[in-house]
Amino acid sequence: MASIIYDKTDKGREEIATRKNGLAARLRPLLVMIDGKHTDEDLLAKVAGLGLGAESLAELTASGFIQA
Repeated sequence: MASIIYDKTDKGREEIATRKNGLAARLRPLLVMIDGKHTDEDLLAKVAGLGLGAESLAELTASGFIQA
């Protein structure tokens, strides 16, 4: 499976700045780390200790905070 590089959408950047959209607190560290440069594998390795996995990326994507 190919690695995916995610970047924040405008909604994601707005959430980091204002917390306007009510993102779950457990997902915030992952959203902060997404920068359009690191692969999904890199990101998940960094947040594995927080109990976050691929489903967390899927949740952020479905909610419109990030895009591939």
